[in-house]
Amino acid sequence: MRVLNLGAGKVDQHRYKDNILTVHVDKYFDESYSNNLAETVQGYIKSMEKNAKPCQIMCRSDIFEFVDKFPFKFDLVIAERIFEHLEYVSGEIGRLLEALNILTNSSAKLEIVVPNSINLANMILDYEKNNKNYSHINSINQKLIINTEFNNIRQDPHLSVWTPALALEYINSERTWIVDTIQENYIFANRDIYMKIICVKSK
Repeated sequence: MRVLNLGAGKVDQHRYKDNILTVHVDKYFDESYSNNLAETVQGYIKSMEKNAKPCQIMCRSDIFEFVDKFPFKFDLVIAERIFEHLEYVSGEIGRLLEALNILTNSSAKLEIVVPNSINLANMILDYEKNNKNYSHINSINQKLIINTEFNNIRQDPHLSVWTPALALEYINSERTWIVDTIQENYIFANRDIYMKIICVKSK
């Protein structure tokens, strides 16, 4: 399987060890990682034809720069905690979905993990009613999670709100991908406020 891992952050390489090829893309990778994306991966593909050994490539790049220029076809795209940083009103979400459609095979899947704002709203309501019963540590943790997952830091803010219903509308209305399943309560990075959206190519 050929996998594209967008906004990879710190990579658990063991998780991807069985893939023929995994390309991890993140603009915050160390400068020592490759910037010459197409040549790097295409060079690997040529060598792969000879030895077929699994390979992981770390690419230091903005995700839009990568998807706009890269010609290779992937079987799976993983986008964990990426889409909430894209604007819906400016068309960024649709633009990325369309680009990923071009970058993938006809049977490919797209896995999206985003904060579920319904879960976050429930956290806010619970905190509003029951905060006096929270321990000091739990109170700090709840406030950090709520603020981080709704707003994030100034340099990398969250720009769109995601719920199961909004996810269906954001994705299906673009007509490049179709939502197959939504796991509304998904634990990621030790937090239970996420949801996982599995998409398939639109026919």
